[in-house]
Amino acid sequence: MPLIVVVDTNFIAVPAQFGVDIFSEAERVLERKLEFVMLSSALDELEMKIQMADNKTEVRHFRIAKELAKRCRVIETREEAIRQPVDDQILDYAQSVKGVIATNDKELKNRARSNGIPVLILRGMKYLALDGYIT
Repeated sequence: MPLIVVVDTNFIAVPAQFGVDIFSEAERVLERKLEFVMLSSALDELEMKIQMADNKTEVRHFRIAKELAKRCRVIETREEAIRQPVDDQILDYAQSVKGVIATNDKELKNRARSNGIPVLILRGMKYLALDGYIT
């Protein structure tokens, strides 16, 4: 059974921003078979970022991110969770599947760690690292 990696909106933009292949890097760091997932609400958030981008570079980064998101299995947001913030949905889902959260969001990372959820993060704008432990 593969380890679930729940990808946050800002993390899927890492390849466009920093040239890091998050998929192969995650496999290198975690050393196991992985399944990358994104919540449908995170994809909606990505679409909103494309619409609200301030400049052409941001639009390009988020469009590339949207293309890369096709490599993730999309999990439909549960009806009862729709009104929750996307970060709360990601935390709940990752905890329910005993997965890893992939994010660069400092607040989400801290909340995940305080809940015992391991976090995959970008280090030095060059590679990924795991913060926490997989049980």
